[in-house]
Amino acid sequence: MNKLDLAINIAKSAGYYILQYWGNVDNVYEKENFQDLVTDYDKNAQNMIVSKIKKFFPEDGFIAEEGNLYEKSKNLWIIDPIDGTINYIHGLPNFGVSIAYFENEKPIFGVVFNPFTEELFVGIKDEGSFLNHSRLKITKNITLKESIGSTGFHKNFTGKFISNVENKVQRIRIIGSAALSACYVAANKFDFFVAKRANSWDIAAAYIIVKEAGGKIINFNGNTPKLFSKDSYIFSNPSISDEILELIKKQEGDL
Repeated sequence: MNKLDLAINIAKSAGYYILQYWGNVDNVYEKENFQDLVTDYDKNAQNMIVSKIKKFFPEDGFIAEEGNLYEKSKNLWIIDPIDGTINYIHGLPNFGVSIAYFENEKPIFGVVFNPFTEELFVGIKDEGSFLNHSRLKITKNITLKESIGSTGFHKNFTGKFISNVENKVQRIRIIGSAALSACYVAANKFDFFVAKRANSWDIAAAYIIVKEAGGKIINFNGNTPKLFSKDSYIFSNPSISDEILELIKKQEGDL
């Protein structure tokens, strides 16, 4: 079994496992604070994913959210077993499994699976992006006032950002999953997604999916984001990327 097929199979297996307990979660724990939560199912799903990959590729390394798993290797998997944990705990449908694979710090493929909607997003280097086998391509040329976008929940940023863009775009949403928000840019459901700070496991798979769909990805300085450390992200339709960046720069001052 090749690595992409393995990742898809594991994402589905882990997704259907966590779906069994969706909205009926016992044993919820705080990590850094009461807004940063983890469940036993996050941990169990991560263990399931890592152990299955190690069975076939024992020399590969991992970066994964739970337990601060970090095993450096030229062949590297980046995993978020449940992106959107708070949605998952409260029985909201925006959550999913995120698995990315890198070689020599270069993205090779990404897989994001929402078991509730059965949306399977896949992005493959130089081969494109797909939603349930249908090719994704960002081709429409839009203006900011025609756009709908999303942002994450970031203290001292989100409120100001929404206030700054609410009269410039059609709508702004917060759906509570960075991976799905970015994937919806690839699928033309959102025209942009802005994250003030994101970890690699939040967006590594979606990064590949958006890039291969023709989206533009920059940080708040207008540069390529640093995937292996916390960074800011603008995932967008290329036709509005510069305008969003300028709005953020005005809001945040000189970055």
